Amino acid sequence: MSDVYDSPAWKEFMGPVTRILERIGLLFCVDAIPAFAAGTLSLKPMEFINLSLPPGIRSKAENIMLLMLLPANLAKGLAQKKYYNFAAAFELNDLSTTGILLTQPNNIDNL
Repeated sequence: MSDVYDSPAWKEFMGPVTRILERIGLLFCVDAIPAFAAGTLSLKPMEFINLSLPPGIRSKAENIMLLMLLPANLAKGLAQKKYYNFAAAFELNDLSTTGILLTQPNNIDNL
């Protein structure tokens, strides 16, 4: 397996890879990073990586979508669940149920 496209889980959930982009697969990532060189504050960026982009460009900063920043010391473990629930309820439910209206056909040749 050399990429997410090769995995059985991708093929089962997203269907076969097609030349024209019909669905977008997003990977949700959260990790703590130091906000300043002094190490006085850490942040947890909540971001999405578009797995439907080719491997060479999907992890470039301009293609990563930032959902929100949480201070790392705000809450730990299960206490953070309310922030994730907020993001899901107010930011992601509409995206999941309604989707995105494209004004132009989008395909891999336009990348």
